[in-house]
Amino acid sequence: MDHGKPSVCVLDASTYVGFWILKGLLGKGYTVHAALQIKGSETEIEKKIKEMESVEDRLSVFSVDILDYHSILVALKGCSALFCCLDSPDSYDDSIVDLEVRGAINVVEACAQTDGIQKIVFSSSLTAAIWRENICSQKDVDERSWSDQDFCRKMKLWYALAKTLSEQAAWALAMDRMLNMVSVNAGLVLGPGVAQQKPLFNHVLS
Repeated sequence: MDHGKPSVCVLDASTYVGFWILKGLLGKGYTVHAALQIKGSETEIEKKIKEMESVEDRLSVFSVDILDYHSILVALKGCSALFCCLDSPDSYDDSIVDLEVRGAINVVEACAQTDGIQKIVFSSSLTAAIWRENICSQKDVDERSWSDQDFCRKMKLWYALAKTLSEQAAWALAMDRMLNMVSVNAGLVLGPGVAQQKPLFNHVLS
């Protein structure tokens, strides 16, 4: 179905950031593939997305296991861009760190194996850049800044470690596969008013 704008995949669309990106894309006329990670029980956001699918012909929902490369390929089929919004619904620990890193690698590799993906927008966190022993001595934070992995492990900063390692893995693979990728390292995520006033998807898809 041709609605004049390309199809875009949001994975995982059931995260808070993913959901509002999905809403914004639909509002701008894009066709959206909402990829939902398979979980033990259905969340309220997942229920909302499935209700939206029944009334919105530009929305298709896919169940995805980020450790299953082929299920990711199915969700990406026909899309020109991917918003990767991996986030655990539970508290982070060392096992979640490994899961998120492996998932990021699978997602980027799946993009490399498709014909249509022209851009990846990788949602990360400022925590991937700032944590280290001498944190107060850092004046600038830019693309050269990474959180110290040993410090994160020592202080059990599992969320920061997951974001650091998953973004590093995504960048390494994207550059190796010559993929067009950008990352967004948010320091603070607020309510839906931010998505309405700062339409991120307008800029990263241009």
